[in-house]
Amino acid sequence: MHRANPLGDKELSKRQFRNFQNDRSRTSKTTAQELSKRQSSETENSETILSETETNSFDEDEIKTNNNSKKSQQSFIAIGKIIQNNPELRSVVQGLIPDLLLNASQQAEIVVRALDRGYHFLTNELEKGNSILTLQKQLQGEVAIKQLLLNTGFKQVDYMRDHLIDISQYGKYFASGFDNRLKIAVTTTQSVSGF
Repeated sequence: MHRANPLGDKELSKRQFRNFQNDRSRTSKTTAQELSKRQSSETENSETILSETETNSFDEDEIKTNNNSKKSQQSFIAIGKIIQNNPELRSVVQGLIPDLLLNASQQAEIVVRALDRGYHFLTNELEKGNSILTLQKQLQGEVAIKQLLLNTGFKQVDYMRDHLIDISQYGKYFASGFDNRLKIAVTTTQSVSGF
């Protein structure tokens, strides 16, 4: 194809180039505006998601707190029932673990259960005629078993001060050591004579 006016082609090409540049800058502006809108919209979504996450974690914390509170209440109820069934333990529990009752009721429940088992163990041993317990009852009267529980409990707590590593294991550690100390106390005169 032959062109009559070659300069016209140059003008045409310059005009096409300017139009292309204008279209391109308009497109860039439009794209920038769309991108800006999209980013602000995504930021709002991100903030919303973050808020939802914070709310969810708050709910989880609240659920954990409620569960711990329910477990604490259940532990207090269990401790109350044990002491109601065995009133001899009241003064032993109050003398031995008053802070634990307030600060870690679940651990306190394990300790109180151990004291209750210990009380029943000692009364059974006394009924069987254990000579050590019989002698102590003659010397101290009705408080002999309670005093043995208290003294043995204090020895175990003192031992735990130096040896317990994980406070969440307080109850189990106490129960295990306490049970063993009671068994030793009723088989060895030296252990009992000091109380």
